Amino acid sequence: MSLVKFGRIKKQHSRVGGLDELLKCIIRDCPSVSRIVPGRIKTRRGKTPPGFKIQYPTDAGLKCLYTGTGSVQEVFLICSDSDATKTWLESEGLV
Repeated sequence: MSLVKFGRIKKQHSRVGGLDELLKCIIRDCPSVSRIVPGRIKTRRGKTPPGFKIQYPTDAGLKCLYTGTGSVQEVFLICSDSDATKTWLESEGLV
């Protein structure tokens, strides 16, 4: 598998529908996020509305989950201040 970088969003894995616009908004507007690494996509049963939630802090930032119709994708936000990033995401209504 080839590794392709597009700006500050890693493009190794494909993305769940609707996630690209959210990631572009975060990388463009959140001052503490320096890079975004989308992870694996897992399938789920049922139809859940699209949503983005913070799962837990990591050494490098935050691990988040994006749920789409029938799937869920891990998203790692690499940031300088995870608390500030969490506050920003909440204030923007993204989580």
